[in-house]
Amino acid sequence: MEPISLKAFLQNPSTKSMAEIASKLSKELGLVELVSFYLEDDLLKSLIKRLDSRLEDLYKSFSNDRDKFIQNAINRLGGKTGEGVQFPYYATPETDVVVTFVENNSVPAKVMVKEGKMRLTFVPYESYASLEGAIARQGEDDIVATFRDGKVVNLEKKRNIFIENKSVDALMQGPVALNFYPMGLTLFSSVLAMNLKLSENRVKVTRNGEELRVEILEGKASPDEVLAGDTLSPRSKASLYYDYKKKTIFRNEIVEALASKLI
Repeated sequence: MEPISLKAFLQNPSTKSMAEIASKLSKELGLVELVSFYLEDDLLKSLIKRLDSRLEDLYKSFSNDRDKFIQNAINRLGGKTGEGVQFPYYATPETDVVVTFVENNSVPAKVMVKEGKMRLTFVPYESYASLEGAIARQGEDDIVATFRDGKVVNLEKKRNIFIENKSVDALMQGPVALNFYPMGLTLFSSVLAMNLKLSENRVKVTRNGEELRVEILEGKASPDEVLAGDTLSPRSKASLYYDYKKKTIFRNEIVEALASKLI
């Protein structure tokens, strides 16, 4: 079965350029061109069928309570319900960084930063020039966080107007999962995340002005693992299972929602 989710972004005028970059880089790195199982048909059906033996009885018990079902399903699938501080805004590499992808099946994907500096923003930007222009006009916050092993070790907060203060303060409370927004490579990074063993990978992102380069250091999954959904987290599997059974997966609406997060 061939994945179809990236094709949806290639057919969308607002995301075509970013999708073309994602497809080109995926081919160069030998990655399966899959963005999200929410946008798949045959692959999703196959995944749900395999999950039936483990989750069907839970669904019958909690079919009217999505949160309780997901919590119980995560436990049954061997996951954890609490996984560090979740930063709800955007994070862009300020310097060279080494990251570990901790959640996929979404745009943007989530990472923990092993080493390097990330600029935290209220909204996404299409280029570093547009981001720097917004900061200069005081139309964007000016916050840079230095990370080591997933934790913030230094926070440069020159201006904090738009991002909620409690979200910034929470950064110092433990390991942080960030919405990873490497400019024009954001959609590609979602494809990349689907091709990695979550929390067991390391990826280096090198910055040279506007240009970003990605190198997989470790944790690449096989194509068969990706297509089978083996790289999905227990949370993603639980969410997909519930939404599929509830018949609440509307592909076109999901594409538009994800596309709205891309610039």
